[in-house]
Parts: sequence; C-alpha cells; structure tokens
Amino acid sequence: MIDVKTLTRLTPEQREHWDTQGYLVLPGVLSPDEVTRLSEAVDRVDEASQRAGRSADEWLSTLNVIEEDEAFLDLIDHPNHLGIVMDLMGATIQLLASQVMVRPPTPHPGSRWHYDGPKPYPFPSAGGLTPLLHLKIGWFLTDVDAPDMGNFLLIPGSHRGNFPREDANAEVLASPSRFQEVDEIDAGVPGAKQLLLRAGDAMLFHNALWHSVSRNTSNVRRKNLFYVYSPIWMRLGDRVASSPELIARADPVRRQLLGVLDHDPAGVHPTDADAPLIRLWEGKGYDDVWVDEVMKYIGVDGT
Repeated sequence: MIDVKTLTRLTPEQREHWDTQGYLVLPGVLSPDEVTRLSEAVDRVDEASQRAGRSADEWLSTLNVIEEDEAFLDLIDHPNHLGIVMDLMGATIQLLASQVMVRPPTPHPGSRWHYDGPKPYPFPSAGGLTPLLHLKIGWFLTDVDAPDMGNFLLIPGSHRGNFPREDANAEVLASPSRFQEVDEIDAGVPGAKQLLLRAGDAMLFHNALWHSVSRNTSNVRRKNLFYVYSPIWMRLGDRVASSPELIARADPVRRQLLGVLDHDPAGVHPTDADAPLIRLWEGKGYDDVWVDEVMKYIGVDGT
C-alpha cells in the first residue's frame, strides 16, 4: 500500500494556477523507463486494434485499459500525481475512466471545442461556476513540443466562464459534426493555447475547462493516456465493476480507486474500510473529517 509521505503535494503556486487557469502541467513526472514501458503497452493496444480491422491512419481511443496491461494499472496511484489529485478533490476519490489515445498525422482538427462531463446535459452550475467532478490527467508518451502535432488545446480560465462568445464561428468550432470544416480549430479563438509537452510530462485539467485537439501535421503518432478521477459516489464511467481477479490482488487503496465499496455501495457515506485514503491522507477517520468539513461549510474555524 502507498506511503502518503512519498506523494507529491500541490504547491501554493500550482493551487493559484489551477484556481485561475483551470489546468496544471507537471513536467517530467514519468521516468524514461516508465515512458518506455507505457509506450510499449500502448503499442500493444494499438496493434490489437489494427488486427481487429482499424486502419493505422485512424484515431485510436480505447477505454477501460487498466486491465489491459499491468503498466496501466500501476499508473492509478502513481506518487507523482495522486497527492495532487487529493489536494484538489479530497481523499474520497475513485478512477472513473482510463483511456489510451493514439493520434496519427492528419490535416484536420482532432476534436471540437468542448468541456467534459455528462451528455447531452452538462454538470449543473451554481452562480455560473461548475464544480470539479471530473479531474482528468493526461500523460504524454511522445514529444508534442511544436505546434500542430495533435497538441492538447485549451482556453485558460474558461472553467470560470465559457467559450469566448465573440468568436463568430463558435457554432462550427463546438459542433460534433462540423468542426472539421476548419483547418485550424484554434485560429481566431481568443486565448486559445496549444500545450507544448515532452514525453514524460503530464497535465491535469478541470472538467469545465474548454479544450480541443489541434491537427497533426507532423510525422509523429501522438501517444498518450487519459485517466479521470471523480468522487466515489459517481457511477464508474467505463466499466460497471472491475473483474474479481483484479480486485483480489488489489491492496486497500487500489480497491478504493477501483470503485470497490463493500459497506456503502452508494459511496455517499464511505467508511474507513471503504476509503482508506481518508485516514492515510487526513490523519483521521471519516467521522472527524466530516465534522471538520461541516464546520468549514458554516464558516467556523476549527472544531
């Protein structure tokens, strides 16, 4: 089981950037050996998909990959991101979904502009702000260090607002069926930014942040993984339940992250047995943390 003392924590500067910009970049969080191991696992998923009939020139998006390879499973509680996730979401978290992506060269944008969450109705907002319910992490296994390499695109700060309304072409840029009518999905979009990343870098973003994917005019097949963390009371996104074989060999923390809830299946009032990360992370159990949070909610300092 993990030692929480070894987990990387959110710095005050990162907290401010997250709050104002809606995303974080974590340079070099994967070692070269980890990049190689994960890249080879992605290649196996890619090759299996091609054997099943997918063209090598087509975009690959495969969900629920944690049981495809041990390398993917080992990433769910990696010490260079798990503490940061808990600093942002608290300790009652689970892995909602896991995804392998391969984006071959293409002259067309890789995605429309969108936010993450349920469809067709988004997460409800309060006072114009959408809460953090999906925290997505992307690990990049190839260099994407120049524009138009299938880069992740975002509009910093848009999790606190919306898609720039002054863009006259917004209906096309955000349309699931029409976005490929344009060559450059970020052209003319105020504040749009292509992230330049290296193999081994990771990025995290808020579910309400508007984002997209640039065209890939390079000769590089962009390979990366996306994992989504959420509160444990949310329904798992890419599987109903993990396999008995996977659960049997998981330690208590991984059981929590895999969505195993023996005592409170709804996850609304998790016990210490269901959510060991609470005591490991907070240094106290569910009941004490609950009291603390109630006091914060009603504006009382201390308990």
